[in-house]
Amino acid sequence: MRTDIDALFFDFGGVLLTLHFDRCIEAFKLLGADASQETLFRSGAFNEEFDRLEKGLITTGEFFATLRRLMHFTATDAEMLRAWNLIIGTVPLPKLQLLRELRSHYRIYMVSNTNAPHFDYTREAVFRDEGLTVDDYFDKLYLSQELHTRKPHESFYRKVLDDCGESPARSFFFDDLAANIEGAKQAGFHTCLIDPEEDLRKKILELLA
Repeated sequence: MRTDIDALFFDFGGVLLTLHFDRCIEAFKLLGADASQETLFRSGAFNEEFDRLEKGLITTGEFFATLRRLMHFTATDAEMLRAWNLIIGTVPLPKLQLLRELRSHYRIYMVSNTNAPHFDYTREAVFRDEGLTVDDYFDKLYLSQELHTRKPHESFYRKVLDDCGESPARSFFFDDLAANIEGAKQAGFHTCLIDPEEDLRKKILELLA
């Protein structure tokens, strides 16, 4: 393992977690929503409110009220929560094992744009394969909803580095979005753009050899 690297910063969704956007959309349709990729994940109105949710600036209930207006349907918050959380899949066991292996050599951090309902569900249902919890795999979690800023904003990287005290020049930042990687580069990190379909273990171990 490389001795010029002290810490590894991992994005969550796409890098570690399998995401299921289509599953979420279909669940909203079953609730009577006028749901599509264009409405839910690509429209300006959705993205503005989603940004506020992931920065922890609005409540889950306020976010769901906006979704009801955008998609012209009525459903309870409980029904919408179940549909919304269907986006969250699993972290495959080989990735969990990789994190534990890497943690014996490096400090490991999660750096995620996420929201309260998704991460509450993550704490309950994900990272459980080895009888552990998400906190057992990382030295610290840095979540946009708690930092009140998101990648790729400069303030996200600055807040993370100010808190953890790591040197970005001695750290790797892994993400599946080019904009987030560019932000990490600007903050001084070594970076690696991850394709969710590639062999994560092979790529990272080769990088750190």
